[in-house]
Amino acid sequence: MKKTKYISLYISLFMGLLILTGACSDYLDKDPKTDTSLNYEQIFKDPHLAPGFLNNAYNQLPDGFLRFNENALLAGACDEAKHSLAGSRVQLFNSNAISPSDNPDNAWQSMYTGIRKCNIFLKELDGLIAKYNSIPEASRSNFRGQALFLRAFFHFELLKRYQNIICVDKVLDAFDEEEAYSIKQSTFKEALAFIVADCDSAEILLPAKVDADGSQNGRPSKVAPMALKARMLLYAASPLNNPSNDVEQWKKAETAAKEIYDRRSALGISLNSSYAGTFTSPYNAEIIFATQANNRNDVEFYNFPISYQGAGFTNPSQNLVDAYVMNGTEQAEPMKDFDPENPYSKREERFYATILHNDANFKGSKVESFVGGKDGLYSTSTATKTGYYMNKFISSSLSLEKNERARKPWILYRYAEVLLNYAEARNEVLDAPDKIVHDILNLIRSRAKLRPFRNATVYIKTKEEMRDYIKKERQVELALEEHRFWDLRRWKDAEIALNKALIGMRVEKQEAKLSFQSFEVEKRMFDPKLYWYPIPRSEMLKYRSKGIELTQNPGWNN
Repeated sequence: MKKTKYISLYISLFMGLLILTGACSDYLDKDPKTDTSLNYEQIFKDPHLAPGFLNNAYNQLPDGFLRFNENALLAGACDEAKHSLAGSRVQLFNSNAISPSDNPDNAWQSMYTGIRKCNIFLKELDGLIAKYNSIPEASRSNFRGQALFLRAFFHFELLKRYQNIICVDKVLDAFDEEEAYSIKQSTFKEALAFIVADCDSAEILLPAKVDADGSQNGRPSKVAPMALKARMLLYAASPLNNPSNDVEQWKKAETAAKEIYDRRSALGISLNSSYAGTFTSPYNAEIIFATQANNRNDVEFYNFPISYQGAGFTNPSQNLVDAYVMNGTEQAEPMKDFDPENPYSKREERFYATILHNDANFKGSKVESFVGGKDGLYSTSTATKTGYYMNKFISSSLSLEKNERARKPWILYRYAEVLLNYAEARNEVLDAPDKIVHDILNLIRSRAKLRPFRNATVYIKTKEEMRDYIKKERQVELALEEHRFWDLRRWKDAEIALNKALIGMRVEKQEAKLSFQSFEVEKRMFDPKLYWYPIPRSEMLKYRSKGIELTQNPGWNN
């Protein structure tokens, strides 16, 4: 659909004002044949354009495949991967080079644009939309729930980055600067309460399941705000935001995740039978909420190994490879039967679904990432820098030569994460992990074909041991999905994990014999001030010009 501009006085109400009130000119998608001279009232009067206004807010959802301009994943900004393109801006995170003026993941403007769209829609849902019945009354609860969920989502994306944000629950009058600048920064606790309240309201309003006919694919059902709430409360309970380790915060996080688990059947969610298929089959039962599944092949183009017409951008690290255990093993012996001369043999299934290693089967042939191989280290400017390529998310059956495409969303919430959230929060509530914690984790272990915690001899006995195990399990189950970057921060583990060198594997071939030697790909640095992003300098100056000092995050100069 075609993006259009309001040709009306109302658009001028938003132009030139602070990002909170916004300056976006492409408010909604509509039919190309539609008269572009429509005014504000006519837009919300029209039964096609009124819902289209909210549809346009979905455009603000982040696409993790295109997080940065160079088609880099956020995984390249932590210990999961290296982006192979020289000069990629994702590297600013790895060298402590971001600033209030230059942050490649600056979400401030786009998230507040989304919030503004939601607030306008919510206002007119009770105003012009109700007046003209452009959305039938029976459907308005669903639309209200969608808008509240999206507003909560956008605020959470801001909160996890910037800590002291500005929560906006109304349409700001662009002619009233006093109103616009009167909204105070919220504390983390205040913003948390705001987001949770929107999630609770959205859950009540949204349907239990999306329609089976697929007409509501890409739209949230009740479980979406529940999952957002569970993640939000887990972050709030974690060491970064709960330095006193208040157990009540962990109880809230446990309760939120447990409710999803207890109601899973009614909510229509379950673990997908195939781990790999979870990421290539749109709208399967494990996906709680995702971006629109568009026909695309850019993920393949930028990440296929170089001899398969790909750019090979995302290179998983040896740091990540080392987190995967052997197939079928118990927790007590995670690397039993490991062969250093054949290090990729007998690994658990998620390893093969996530990482392409030397000699991996791919599109009917073998990946050659050994030095001198067709996909080898440094063989082209974007060939692997770690000895590995990404396998997760990509549809290997696609032919880039034929420009074949597949429907692919970016998954924002899925059921496996909820299970891990539940296990982590419950473990922190208890003095020692109980059978429920083990049973929840066994659901994920079972799909990975790892032996379950089946008797007392393989139970993890202490809270500390279980905490470490859950961290490792999140690392592999949620690999490359933008969790590790934030998990390391909320756990306050980033100072350790991200101040280590990124490691790769050099594979050399002499006749028929292969040798494997780990090596340092690059040094990485993490400054504690990076636990929070700096509030953009432009925003600090905008408020300062009105005599208002926003609270900047610790360690950042304005």
